[in-house]
Amino acid sequence: METEGLEKAGAAAADPNAADESPPDIEFSDHVMKLAFHPSAPMIAACSVSGYVGLFQYDVKGNKKLADINHHTQSCRALQFSADGNTLFSGATDACIGAFDVTAGRPSGILAQAHEAAICSLLVIEETMLASGDDDGVVKLWDLRQQRCVHELNEHEDFISDMVLADDNKTLLCAGGDGYLSVWNRRSGKLLAMSDQMEDEFLSLAIIKSGRKVVCGTQSGSLAIFSWGSWGDMSDRFVGHPQSVESLVKVDEDTVCTCSEDGIIRVISVHPNKLLGVIGEHAGQPVEHIAVSYDQEFMASCSHDNTVKFWGVGYLYQDDDDDEDEEGADSDEAGAATGDVEMDEDEDEAPKAKGKKGKKGLKSTNAAEDFYADM
Repeated sequence: METEGLEKAGAAAADPNAADESPPDIEFSDHVMKLAFHPSAPMIAACSVSGYVGLFQYDVKGNKKLADINHHTQSCRALQFSADGNTLFSGATDACIGAFDVTAGRPSGILAQAHEAAICSLLVIEETMLASGDDDGVVKLWDLRQQRCVHELNEHEDFISDMVLADDNKTLLCAGGDGYLSVWNRRSGKLLAMSDQMEDEFLSLAIIKSGRKVVCGTQSGSLAIFSWGSWGDMSDRFVGHPQSVESLVKVDEDTVCTCSEDGIIRVISVHPNKLLGVIGEHAGQPVEHIAVSYDQEFMASCSHDNTVKFWGVGYLYQDDDDDEDEEGADSDEAGAATGDVEMDEDEDEAPKAKGKKGKKGLKSTNAAEDFYADM
């Protein structure tokens, strides 16, 4: 259990070229597996391979530990705040789902044997529904009002690595270690589509291009890109990562951030496919997960170096109106010169999202390339 040495003294490990300071690192005694930012307050939760979950208040002047949470006896691999931020859900190898009352500062309860296999992913769909995925490829949808599983989805054959809900609040996408991407109606529990099986593991998901594209991070390091509605085979791929893409964060409709087993956090443009720069790195240690704060000022990352690092990323969400035309021209030239990217030419004639986001703060790519209460 992490009860000592959780806060690292000293200056923030931020990009020296970025204007904003970042909170100091948070140190654990073992590997940090997952992160979750509170949806409306400067709080972050992190879980470790020992099953420990810590809740912290973060600030550039120093971090404060708010709670030690010990629901789990084995590795905790999934964390999600409820939409209102009042409950923190956790899932672990012990096949249990825990709930912590953030407002009261105490556990709400634990659902033992929620799955027959280890839980590896969680997704809060709405205030009344939670999705959980396990190592056997089973996805369960839990109605928090009825306190029961209402749908069980059984099409995958290996671990569920990530889940994401489309903007229609109905379509649920699941990525699997079996190389399948599945598409479900989460209300009816009906399978809508399933991709062909890829000779790779899907590890992470993001929906971009106003719902027209789905990006999947893979074990091989490529980004598999699917066109919405054409689920059989990927329409494109980006092959710029030397190792696995463990986590994805959407920046805007054209841009994602990735973290990789090589320890580097990158910013990637999709269509045109281009490496825009590097946010930071964990000195060669695999990065398990990245997440962005509610106000989009900070990104947090966790790694096998037993630390949670914060990075100032507010510049990614700032408009660069004055330089848009010039940077757009540069981007077109650079995209045309990129030789290690495979891309189709039948799609990106559609108008791009307005309000181009600022990427000035990026490093050069040369720098590193009450649900359980009654159970």
